[in-house]
Amino acid sequence: MDKVWSYGWKILWVIGLFILLIISFDLKQQIEESINYRIEGYFWYIFFIRFLLGIYLSFICIKQWKIHFNYPMLIGAFLPCLIISLVLPVSSITTGAVPFGNWIAKVHSTGLTEIAAGVTLMLGIFHGTKKEKNWL
Repeated sequence: MDKVWSYGWKILWVIGLFILLIISFDLKQQIEESINYRIEGYFWYIFFIRFLLGIYLSFICIKQWKIHFNYPMLIGAFLPCLIISLVLPVSSITTGAVPFGNWIAKVHSTGLTEIAAGVTLMLGIFHGTKKEKNWL
């Protein structure tokens, strides 16, 4: 019976993924149609949708929902991905040029930094290194 529930949860996860992708596509279409001369909202939308997609993708990897912080994951992977993925949205609402050059636009265009930030945030919170005592 447990094996059946395991398959059931995976199927529900895939259905939820499709629903999330359909909703994000519809929202993207609405935002693209409403853009006149201000593109800041579009950059923030792209950031949040990809970040939430990364969080949702991490749900299938988490085995136990107990908070155990993995600080190397949070500091070494989450923070750099978050900073790089926020450069373009933040620079769109501030004055001045992006000090990083063209490579930041190329990295941001893939969308993987936002997804990686979402995944590493959840894995950094729920996949900590808890030392267990062996009583044997």
